[in-house]
Amino acid sequence: MIEFKPHIYTINSNVVNLIAEISALQGELRTSIRAVRDDYKIYTLANVDAVHYSTKIEGNKLTRDQVTKALEGSKKKIAVNHDIQEVINYSKARNFVFEQTRQKIDIDFILSVHAQLLDKIVKGKLKGHFREAQNVIKDSSSGNIVYLPPEASDVLPLMKGLLRYVQKSQIEKISPLVLAPIFHYEFVSIHPFMDGNGRLARIITNAIIAIGGYDVHKYAALEKQHEKERAQYYHSLRSLQSQNYYDIPYSQNITTWIIYWLNCLKETYKEAISRVSPLSKSIVSKEIIHNDRLTRAVSLFKRHLTIKAADYAIMMGLERTQAVADLNILLKKKIIEKIGGGRSTIYKIKNGSI
Repeated sequence: MIEFKPHIYTINSNVVNLIAEISALQGELRTSIRAVRDDYKIYTLANVDAVHYSTKIEGNKLTRDQVTKALEGSKKKIAVNHDIQEVINYSKARNFVFEQTRQKIDIDFILSVHAQLLDKIVKGKLKGHFREAQNVIKDSSSGNIVYLPPEASDVLPLMKGLLRYVQKSQIEKISPLVLAPIFHYEFVSIHPFMDGNGRLARIITNAIIAIGGYDVHKYAALEKQHEKERAQYYHSLRSLQSQNYYDIPYSQNITTWIIYWLNCLKETYKEAISRVSPLSKSIVSKEIIHNDRLTRAVSLFKRHLTIKAADYAIMMGLERTQAVADLNILLKKKIIEKIGGGRSTIYKIKNGSI
């Protein structure tokens, strides 16, 4: 019987830096001040984005506006075709995942989410059951087979092994920011279902980071970044897969995929923060507005009475010289003011600027 073995990866400086940046962004997101009604509105926008862009990757032809209308009308009697049913299912499955209090991602959970994704689209064992036949991945333009997943008889042991690995990693406190992209790669390589593998992988990776305390899914959609960089999304996966699952060496290093995935997550956080921490254009120049980092800096100063340069560097994940450069720009624009001197110097929002 085949045994699941995770492929290797390296925690290099790029991975470390990305994790630090994302952790800082999560801290900023969590401490942002939002009205409850705005919170709900932002979550609705994020859900529409997730649904639209994840299904679009798989060929769904609905526009974003059509997805919005489909989700708004999902509780009414509306004419439902395949594409509409697909987006309704994705929304329901996504909400189901994030409403769960369980911390364990197991076989039953995976099968349950898959059944929701394919509800009213396929029948019988094609939903909520691992595949019982061989499937293939073809190039959409040429029709040529580009990847052959493992045989159906190997799917169950491979999935059991993968989910044991996920549970063990969570117990051992492996960063969810590393575990999620590993799961994504291993899951789509096993390709355990006849349909819905990509959509399910993207939902569960969101669940893994949410369980680990990274709740960006409430405010922006990681799926949007994957669709935005669709060519790179597929290239990052395919470049690490052989044409046949059994030909992928266990020594295959998947760090490049992890880095790609973390960069997508970082961009997702930037969008989330731009939604929950809008700047007042009356007091901030276009130069500041178009600089993502300085946008976050102003938001940071709104929430803290005073900040030292060293603390600013840590909170923003910057080198000391870059932190000082940021502060000097904000001083020049009269957004903040400087108090004291030397090691005791502190910075604060300038009175009347907000």
